[in-house]
Amino acid sequence: MNRRLFLETALSALASGAAGPYLPAATPSSTTGLVYRAAVIGRTGGGDYGHGYDMIFRDLPNVTLEAIADADPDGLEKARQRTGARRAYRDYRAMLEREKPDLVSIAPRQPDCHREMALAAINAGAHIFIEKPLTATVADADAIVAAAQRRGTRIAVAHTRRFSPPFVQLRSLLREGFAGTIREVHIRGKQDQRAGGEDLIVLGTHDFDLMRFFFGDPAWCFARVACQDRDATRADVRTGHEPIRVLGDTIHAMIGWPGGIVVTWSSKKTGDHWNTAFDRREKWSFEILGTRRIIGYQSDFAYLDSPFFTNRDDGIRWRPLPAPQQADTPLHQRHPIRDLIHAIETGGQPLCNAVDGAWAIEIVSAIYQSHLEKSRVALPLENRAFEL
Repeated sequence: MNRRLFLETALSALASGAAGPYLPAATPSSTTGLVYRAAVIGRTGGGDYGHGYDMIFRDLPNVTLEAIADADPDGLEKARQRTGARRAYRDYRAMLEREKPDLVSIAPRQPDCHREMALAAINAGAHIFIEKPLTATVADADAIVAAAQRRGTRIAVAHTRRFSPPFVQLRSLLREGFAGTIREVHIRGKQDQRAGGEDLIVLGTHDFDLMRFFFGDPAWCFARVACQDRDATRADVRTGHEPIRVLGDTIHAMIGWPGGIVVTWSSKKTGDHWNTAFDRREKWSFEILGTRRIIGYQSDFAYLDSPFFTNRDDGIRWRPLPAPQQADTPLHQRHPIRDLIHAIETGGQPLCNAVDGAWAIEIVSAIYQSHLEKSRVALPLENRAFEL
């Protein structure tokens, strides 16, 4: 399930009161009875206003949306009407100073503004929900993590697959040994007009966070980044279709995880139909290869009751995934804001916290560093000041 479909399904579930990726609105957001004052920072012109996350506080008991901010006056008014916020500001710093919100959604989808917005919210004493990618560089991510740790700020990052029931159930199946011992994972990016470096930062961060959700912290990375079938250089760094600095139109990366698991991630630009929309199934897909079974995803999940794709035995075919034996999800982990509030009230961390968001950026940086250095790079990264 992609981010947009996830959010649309979630908001629809909230509006209808039906069970879904998010809990019904009647479920309390807080175990203490506290009322949380929320605010939203958006940015019209950097993509859409807030990639849907201006609506993240919608219909949550114990949460009131006090204010929104956007430097664009037309975008601000539309967002005010859409969200029903009580007050609107052109300057998000002024909003933070005057409103002193408990919760802030940093909604812009491009990461170039995330560091300054997050640090301002932390300094204002707010806890944060922030769109992915957390930042564009490891250094910026480290700065946010350090500031949050100093102030005791809880930060939830919008890697939404951790909240999506099919992916949560898959994690349970993997832990139960349904596929056997995992050996390899093959992931293909969306590979539309943003193939390569832009695909890496826009979608790849979701993929890398999902792999950490499944397997823990990675240990190494080896990658090649290409432009028109030649090795990309720093002279090829460009601004993508979305205003993000990227490198390469084709990327092939290998990332090593504990237990000998090797994840390959690829996104390729071609001169044929490959980078155009397909009719029925998206190109974003993956296979998890285990010693007992193969689990695949391409628009939905299925498994092959064999560790080999070419097994032609009778009855060996792709089947829908079964339910795991145990897949109970805590109530607060079915909605990122409820999860954020739970972390605030218990002193824990959100299901996808700032460290998780920073790790996704670190893997992106490792891919570029590996290519430019033409060597395998160890994780965590030693060079944390790297940027394109």
